[in-house]
Amino acid sequence: MELLLVIAIIIAGLLLIVAEVYFVPGFNVVGILGFLCIVFALGFMFVESGWIGGVIALLGTVVVGAGLFYWLWQSGAWDRFVLTTTLRRDEQLARRESEQRERYLGKVGVALTPLRPTGIIEVEGERLEVVTEGEFIAAGSRVRIVARDRRRHFVRLAEAHASQSSGEG
Repeated sequence: MELLLVIAIIIAGLLLIVAEVYFVPGFNVVGILGFLCIVFALGFMFVESGWIGGVIALLGTVVVGAGLFYWLWQSGAWDRFVLTTTLRRDEQLARRESEQRERYLGKVGVALTPLRPTGIIEVEGERLEVVTEGEFIAAGSRVRIVARDRRRHFVRLAEAHASQSSGEG
């Protein structure tokens, strides 16, 4: 009778784990309850039937659990737990994007919004979000793109850039 009780509790625990995977993924309470049922049943078997009976119950549970895991894997139930898309960026896309952004270096555009220090400019018919080097620039001013980092273009007044270039030479 004790053996049937242990087997019933182990089967109930395994069924709770299957229910966790199929019906309530991510909820975890059902799966944890199933795992605790299995641990309780195995502990009970070790106490009541001794070392040999506990090891036999443990091996049986591992074999049935492995078969269940394989069945769940083949049925596609585990796919709901795994992100299927890659998060890595395409290197060619990143290189192409970088080259496209570099083409604006040295170009002159018009500030569409006040740059305080971030704002929008228009260069060659395209709108870009830019950052000044710290100063505020009024909307409508001509600006030159002087630098860029990974995400931003840096601008300064086009007249100021021309006077600095001529003063250096």
